[in-house]
Amino acid sequence: MKKRIHELTIERLVIREPNDGRVRAVLETCGDGAVPGVRLSLLDPRGDPALVMQIDGDGAPVVHVGNPDRGVTVTISPNAVDCWSAGNIVASVRSSGDGGVVEVADGEGRVTKSSGTR
Repeated sequence: MKKRIHELTIERLVIREPNDGRVRAVLETCGDGAVPGVRLSLLDPRGDPALVMQIDGDGAPVVHVGNPDRGVTVTISPNAVDCWSAGNIVASVRSSGDGGVVEVADGEGRVTKSSGTR
């Protein structure tokens, strides 16, 4: 007989592989603001974030493909797609009410090519 849990109140949910294996996903609230954000992290077999989806305290959604803290990452937000490498944005597509812009930067984050409306 299966039992149904109607509601479960927690601040952090950790999902492991069977038999007390590796952690593969974490759903948690985060931040110290008046309204904490919420984050879902899907981890690769080494335990590094492979996909991180979060909503900050203001309600802004962001998706990180790759580890958001280091390495090569793609960050997707409602008005931009940014490609990161070694802590710098190296390519970006952004939109606003006035139009959009595509930028390419060098490894130091300096824009080398730009097209569109800023």
